[in-house]
Amino acid sequence: MKRILKQVLRTAATALAAAPLLAMAQANYGECTVTPNPPVRPMATRVPDALTVAVPLPSPGAYNGNTPETINGGYMYCMVAEIANRAGGKKVVVKNASFESIVTGKGSDFDMSVWDILITDARKQAVDFSDPYRKADTGVLVRPNSDLTEDSIRNASVGSLLGSAQEKFIRETKLIDPQKLRLFQSNDDMWAALRSRQIDAVLTDTNVVMRAAKRMSLKVVGRYPAGGDIAALFPKGSKNVATVNQILDDMRKDGSLRAVEVKWLEPGLGGDPNAIPMWRAP
Repeated sequence: MKRILKQVLRTAATALAAAPLLAMAQANYGECTVTPNPPVRPMATRVPDALTVAVPLPSPGAYNGNTPETINGGYMYCMVAEIANRAGGKKVVVKNASFESIVTGKGSDFDMSVWDILITDARKQAVDFSDPYRKADTGVLVRPNSDLTEDSIRNASVGSLLGSAQEKFIRETKLIDPQKLRLFQSNDDMWAALRSRQIDAVLTDTNVVMRAAKRMSLKVVGRYPAGGDIAALFPKGSKNVATVNQILDDMRKDGSLRAVEVKWLEPGLGGDPNAIPMWRAP
């Protein structure tokens, strides 16, 4: 009898000791809420039990944290966390990389990138894309006291990301004098240039500039219909594209993709993107 009692006590002690480890495993996605016991669709990842995602940092609102190691929330991070969860992983590894290196295929030491990246024919030559998960257009971000208009922007100095759809739009439409176009490797550099009056406006994804306007007391004065389908990006030849497409389809059907938007994307915008005036391209 004593032997049985001792065995029961040892079993209970082992269970109690394991409980904190279980709790830690469940907390690997930071502030994100992931679906419990989803259908698992395994992915071939660089790090066992982890999904490595490349993004240009800092990216507040999308990836919340001061360093790759401290990121624990945000719209895109929580979307990646849900994908990792459904692939049977236990955590997300964030890797800082320039936007240009990601979209041109110069960097490949990651599993995927989720950063509101537009699908273009040129990019398809260097990288692979998932099915689209959202559409985007282009917002015009200015300082709070700016009187920039649809007409006066023609004489303004404008910043955009190197290799972005906005750079292509500005050049193809001849929106401004090419000498007044400034190209940047990161959003943070663009915000700094705008606030220090090195440029008059920034053109990038409307949702991105709305988050920046709310956080830094700037304002969004217009939109252009430049944009398109947004998708996850993969190194060329990745074996994970079809699997992620299945996961995204699962997320659409069960509402978890929309739930991430409601919790993380919409509150950070500070308003309705559709309420911003649509400006005409030249």
